[in-house]
Amino acid sequence: MSNYAKGDVSVLKKEKYSLHLKVLDEIKVFDVEMQFDEDTEIDKFSMHIDGEKIELTGNTESIFMELSKILKDKYKIHSCYACRFGNFSPLGDQDNEIFCIKDIEPKSKSDLFFLYEDVEERKKRCRTLFDVCEEFQPCSDNYWTYK
Repeated sequence: MSNYAKGDVSVLKKEKYSLHLKVLDEIKVFDVEMQFDEDTEIDKFSMHIDGEKIELTGNTESIFMELSKILKDKYKIHSCYACRFGNFSPLGDQDNEIFCIKDIEPKSKSDLFFLYEDVEERKKRCRTLFDVCEEFQPCSDNYWTYK
């Protein structure tokens, strides 16, 4: 669900996402609201969890990094952001954009270049940091990822 709200200075694009978090052996889903300021490229994140409201600002990647730190004692993010198959593009990516490489095993970032030079390949693999699928595998030191 998206809508636009006219502010004094810029236009904010609002989007709602579902954030999957793992606690013990259970996946819980939380509603999240993101506001994207296309002029300043600063995102605003808000969610309610355990009776508290969390509000963060920055780009989506920095918000996920900060959220990981805040939640680390109880929750683990369970989405493409935290998946070993989710990789950023070595050629650059847009905000809230990550790429799924579940069908290859790269050893270095140079192994990923061909995936992003082809427009169709890029479209096929493009995800948001919030997305998650049944093939999710957590990141580990035994598997190289470009993050």
